[in-house]
Amino acid sequence: FYSVDVNQIQENMTWWLKILYANIYKNNTNYTWLKSIIDQNNPDLIMFVELADHHYANLKTFLSENYPYSNSTYWSKTYIWNMVFSKKKIENRADDFPQWAWRYWYFSVNYENKPIYFYLVHMSSPISKKYFDMRNNQIDYFFKDFFIHQESHRIKNDKVIALGDFNTSPWSVFYWNFAKWFEWEYINITRFLPIVFTWKSTALPILWSHIDHIFVNKFVKISNFSVVSISGSDHFWFLFDIK
Repeated sequence: FYSVDVNQIQENMTWWLKILYANIYKNNTNYTWLKSIIDQNNPDLIMFVELADHHYANLKTFLSENYPYSNSTYWSKTYIWNMVFSKKKIENRADDFPQWAWRYWYFSVNYENKPIYFYLVHMSSPISKKYFDMRNNQIDYFFKDFFIHQESHRIKNDKVIALGDFNTSPWSVFYWNFAKWFEWEYINITRFLPIVFTWKSTALPILWSHIDHIFVNKFVKISNFSVVSISGSDHFWFLFDIK
């Protein structure tokens, strides 16, 4: 017989959390397809950006059957949201700021008594000089605030994931302005994959770009990463496991 350190065993255990991230597209009305993708993959956590009122009206009954926890923030005074649906309780929510003020939002979920922090981003699309400047200001604001939280995350060895629609491609100097801020401390997941053209123009479908990105700190491993094509959406979705 010999003694066993149960805490050490638990620390070394492999655990998984399945994530579905999706820019749903505000004009997407293919609700049947959306439900089928969720039903087939059964993720533990769904993160939507560009969710509209009509999406929520058509999906909320379906989602509430398996996802008892949800939280949202609004980017538009009319109907555009970011929203998370979770099988696990959502905590540490960014609820203490005026709606419409930020283009990102954070929360955590616990898995085996360990918090995983998510920063979900949806920057403005640079379709004009006004929105181009707006996007760049939003990126600056996000990273200034994001790194205010990092000291706390470092002290606690938190697992942290920043992901979403940055509306900036790796071929843009503005991409490297923010990507370099992650160097050393975070891994740029989509940079190390084959080119993932995550968005296509609905007006001119030959135009493609890579504008959705994932960054994780050293305590997070991404496995089983795949992109999902969704009928009615102008973005590919990300499906992956957190290990």
